[in-house]
Amino acid sequence: MQAVIARSIEAFSREEWNRLFPGDLEDWSFYRAIEAAALPDFELLYLAVRENGELCAAVPAFISDYRLDTTLTGPLRRVTGAISRLFPRLLRQRLLCLGSPVGEICHLGFAPDCSEAAQARLLERLFFELEQYAAQRRIAMIATKDASAGQDLLWSSVGAARGLRRQPSLPIALLDIRFDSLDGYLATLSPATRKDLRRKMKASAELRVEWRSNVDDIIDDVMRLYRATLAHAALSFEELTADFFRAVLRELGPRASCATYWLGDRLVAFNLVLHDGTLLLDKFLGMDYAVARRYNLYYVTWLHNVRYCIEHGLQTYQAGQGLHREKLRLGCRLSPNWLWYRHRSRVADAVFARFERWFQLDRDDPQLATLMNAPPRGATITAWCGFLACAALSQIAFKYAGLQTGPFEGSAHWFALATTSPWLWVSVASHIGEFALWMTILSKSALSSAFATTALLFVVIMLASWLLFAEPLTWNKLVGSGVILAGILMLGADEPRNAGHGSA
Repeated sequence: MQAVIARSIEAFSREEWNRLFPGDLEDWSFYRAIEAAALPDFELLYLAVRENGELCAAVPAFISDYRLDTTLTGPLRRVTGAISRLFPRLLRQRLLCLGSPVGEICHLGFAPDCSEAAQARLLERLFFELEQYAAQRRIAMIATKDASAGQDLLWSSVGAARGLRRQPSLPIALLDIRFDSLDGYLATLSPATRKDLRRKMKASAELRVEWRSNVDDIIDDVMRLYRATLAHAALSFEELTADFFRAVLRELGPRASCATYWLGDRLVAFNLVLHDGTLLLDKFLGMDYAVARRYNLYYVTWLHNVRYCIEHGLQTYQAGQGLHREKLRLGCRLSPNWLWYRHRSRVADAVFARFERWFQLDRDDPQLATLMNAPPRGATITAWCGFLACAALSQIAFKYAGLQTGPFEGSAHWFALATTSPWLWVSVASHIGEFALWMTILSKSALSSAFATTALLFVVIMLASWLLFAEPLTWNKLVGSGVILAGILMLGADEPRNAGHGSA
């Protein structure tokens, strides 16, 4: 097994790199474009492992000075900003990080035939090389930026074993294109949102849209709009260059486009996107804030991207990070990303662990906190199954206890007889389990959805009564059960829309 730390993507062939990332729009060509962009303040690296000469694992990385208050907002950010102006180096740490400054996720790829055990072993080796390189360069912190939910188990097992801690990062917004027209898309939204978007579309009728594969002749205007949008961003990490936009369009060819929005001869917005046969990936949006509100530029670009997906048969619109509450309103679902990190100094790392909750992105964002703290879907299903089983067993045990003791009498003899029934104590124990599981479900679910779902208990009890006590299963009971199940399914279908565009 041979570890490789390279300073250019060209240390790997296009074919062998892309083999580890099948179907990924942010592929070898994208990383070559990032290199050509010469982003200020970032040193790009690539970590890989070869076995018998064959590339079997790879991940991009970068070195940068990281501002510790990057994720802070509001009054705390103003305080740390003042401190940073007085002591410029105090809040900066040299950072070696897996991932890319401009990638949607940390692209960690493995050979197609790699088993889960082999992937964990290879990631262990990548982390080992990361730590050794950080020690050689005397870099204070190591991290992983935007580890995706799809590889969460892998990051959790290996990252935690290496002493890294997990922090929430900004989630990715995804819109599933399951409609055949823009009106069909609007119909999936709430009446208020649908009315609002129709009004915004009418107000922006003066705009002209032009799709481009080259922006060389308008690059100054593109950068003007990009910098204006960057200045309005609540959080910012990297600053792009004009060469970035040129290089992405050049290197990715027909898989990259720039939608430009014009008011007469004036460029008022642009949107750099990547696309293939299934996905539109929204990378960067720039707007003229002098007219953004009047012409609803954000929503115009959003609807134009949705229309593009529909017209070209794409299945998913990946709307990037940021503005997740608004994207939930526009029908998206969110996919979590995570930051894994540790300081190489044990003392400094202990201090970071003590105060890290103040720097969490979800600290003042309940929707983001709910998303990041949500248990895996399998755990949620298990909790519900356990709750229904305990609740049903409690009622069944009460029924058996009642059959043993006979009708209620209120006498001391009857109470003594009841306490000797094992079914009574089975029922009590089941009630306790039911209560514990119900508290677990409520801590992770919306009350309105959770309470409504308890109606499933009526269906479970009805079936148990038929099987165990030969109670009749009539048509009206079956119809009622069907109505309950249909209502719960409808409630679940609405949840993502009411619960939570490219980077700006």
